[in-house]
Amino acid sequence: MASHEISDEIRRNFHLFYDNFPFPVILAHKDRTILEVNKKGAEVGYPTGVRCVDMGQKEHHKSCLANKAFAEQTATRLVAYFDFTGTVLDSYWIPLAGSDELYVHYGADITEWASEKLLPKQCDSATDCAACSCG
Repeated sequence: MASHEISDEIRRNFHLFYDNFPFPVILAHKDRTILEVNKKGAEVGYPTGVRCVDMGQKEHHKSCLANKAFAEQTATRLVAYFDFTGTVLDSYWIPLAGSDELYVHYGADITEWASEKLLPKQCDSATDCAACSCG
């Protein structure tokens, strides 16, 4: 794994802006190495020094928009239901201004406010389960 250096200023600013954010946030290198995590990320066990794409199952990362964020040099957003977490996440990949190698990534759980069209269909016991995601 490559070693990546980030300035103390970037490190301090990341924690200044994101340590009180209520969901995990990572500061990552474009090769997907996690360089810093906010307090919530540390609480839930997000590691540093590993590639985020190497965490969990590969298919969990199929909707990653980091490459698009770098190509367009702008924040990219995806609001979607993720079956492996059972939540609707409002996810962002945000390249750091002035850097072509670093980005911030997070997914805020908005399930309780999400439109029903984002949630998987649930059946009642009187219907055929082939039309829903319950089983």
